[in-house]
Amino acid sequence: MSKSGLNDFLLEVIHNEEVSSVLAITKKNLSSFAKLCEDSLKSLSIMNPAHLDSNNATSSDLCIIFDDIPISKTQLGLIKNILAQKILIFKAKKDNSEHQKFLELGFTHNNEITQARVYSYNLKTYNNKRGWNNPEGWANPENFEKYRW
Repeated sequence: MSKSGLNDFLLEVIHNEEVSSVLAITKKNLSSFAKLCEDSLKSLSIMNPAHLDSNNATSSDLCIIFDDIPISKTQLGLIKNILAQKILIFKAKKDNSEHQKFLELGFTHNNEITQARVYSYNLKTYNNKRGWNNPEGWANPENFEKYRW
């Protein structure tokens, strides 16, 4: 994936999702990306996954995990539950080994970038409210909150 294509994609996500803080998990040099988004972001943190378990990690609007870092299910769960409500994971296009793991954790496979596999997670859109999941859709809606059964 070209750097400019990745940077353009990330800038578009930052603007569309109204992101003000980003946590990047990588060993890559993100200086060109940092320069491009210095006007849009309040903070950009770059971290190694070994430091996720410590208290040094602060919550962000968006967490970006690059393909140069292996990440475990436990670390992904920590990111989802504590550090970020929006997550992007980039994997090499030919790397299909963790596809099932990401789907099990609620990530969706995004085909917008052809040079890499992109998995995304957004807590706000992950579990949409269903019309049937309310008292009117139950067997006895007139008894809702009246009796214990």
